[in-house]
Amino acid sequence: MNNKKISLREEAERAFSHGEWKKALEYFQKHCAQNPKDFRSHLKMAELLERLNRKGEAVQAYQKLAEAYVQDGFLLQAISINKMILRIAPSSGDVSARLAQLYTEKVHKTKPLRSFHHIPLFSELDEKELQSLIGYLQVKNFRKGAPICREGEEGDSLFIIGRGEVAITKQVPGGKEMWIRNLGGGDFFGEFGFFTDRKRHASVKAETECEILQISRNELEKVVKAHPRMMEVLQKFFKERVLDLFLALSPLFSSLTSVAREEIFKRFRLIKVPGKTLLFKEGDPPNSLYMIKNGEVEILTQNRQGKKVCLAALRSGNIFGEISLLFNKPRTAYAKTTRPSELLELTKEDLAVCLPRFPKLQSALKELSLKRLSRTREILSQPEVEKAREVMV
Repeated sequence: MNNKKISLREEAERAFSHGEWKKALEYFQKHCAQNPKDFRSHLKMAELLERLNRKGEAVQAYQKLAEAYVQDGFLLQAISINKMILRIAPSSGDVSARLAQLYTEKVHKTKPLRSFHHIPLFSELDEKELQSLIGYLQVKNFRKGAPICREGEEGDSLFIIGRGEVAITKQVPGGKEMWIRNLGGGDFFGEFGFFTDRKRHASVKAETECEILQISRNELEKVVKAHPRMMEVLQKFFKERVLDLFLALSPLFSSLTSVAREEIFKRFRLIKVPGKTLLFKEGDPPNSLYMIKNGEVEILTQNRQGKKVCLAALRSGNIFGEISLLFNKPRTAYAKTTRPSELLELTKEDLAVCLPRFPKLQSALKELSLKRLSRTREILSQPEVEKAREVMV
C-alpha cells in the first residue's frame, strides 16, 4: 500500500486534468499561499479564475503575477501576462506603464554583482520607450516541433523567446539541414533579416512548447518615430548582434579574435544611400571601405571599347573599397548603389589605426586582393587584364 502523501499541487493538477476546475482552483490557491514564488502555479490559478468567468479576480491575479515576474527580472514573462490581461480587459492599458516603470527602476537600482536578467535592447530603454515597445509586441505560442520561420522566406520580425527552447538550422549543399545551435528564454533571433535584407537566413523550430514575443520592423519604426533616441539604442544593438556576425563571416575579418573584431566595429559608422548613387568613380582617392548592411552595390569598370563591365553585384555582408585603401592607390573602378542601401563605412584614418594593431588583417587584405584579381581575369578579356590589374576597388 502506498501511503505517500499527495501534495496540494499534485491534487490541483489531478483535479485540473479531470476538468474539476473549482476543486483545482481551491488546491492551487492553498498551494500558492504556501509557495509565493511558484509562478507557474500562480499562472494556473489565474487561468482557472478566467475559465470560471471570475474575470475581475483573474485580472487581479494576472497583475500580481506580472509584477512578481518583473521584480525578479523576468520582463518577457511579465509582458506575456500583460497581453493576457489586455485580452480580458482591453481598457487596462496602464498595466504596460506599470511594467515599464518597475523594470526600468529595477535596471537602474541593481548593483553589478547582483544577479538580474538584463535583456539586450530592453535594458537600454527608458520607461516611456519601453512602455511604447511593449504595446507593439505580439505573443505567439508554438507546439513542440512546430516551425517558427524557414530559411529563405521573406520576413523582418525580431523574435524574443519568452519561454521554451528553439533549434536553429541552415541548409547545406545536398539539401540537408545543419544544426547551428539551440536558444532559450531571453534569447533573440531573426535580427539578421530584421536589420538587413528582410529575409530569413536560417530555419527555426520549437524544440519544446514555446512562447515567442515578436515585433516587426515597421512597428518598431513607429516606436522610433515617437521616441527618436531609440535609434541610438537600435544601432548599438545592431553592432553588438549583427555587425560582429558580418565580420566573423567575412574573409577579411574572420581570422581575428572576437575582441579584435569588437575594437574594429566600434569604428564603423552607418550611412544611408539612395538608389542609383555613385559612391566613387575611377581615379577618385581612396577614403573609406564599406560593408553592406542592406541593399545592393554594383562594382563596374570599362573595357577598351568604353563598354561598362559589371565585376560584381554585392549585397548584405559584402565588403568593398578596401584594396585601394591598402595600397593607397586611386580607385580603378566604379561603385554604385542599385537601390536604397545602408552601408557601414570605415574611414582610411580608422583603418590605418587598425592595421598595425592587427597584423592578420593586413595579411587577409592582401590575400583578398589576389582572389579579386583572379575573378577579374574571368570577367575581362586577357588584353584588358593588365589595364584592369588594380580593378579591385
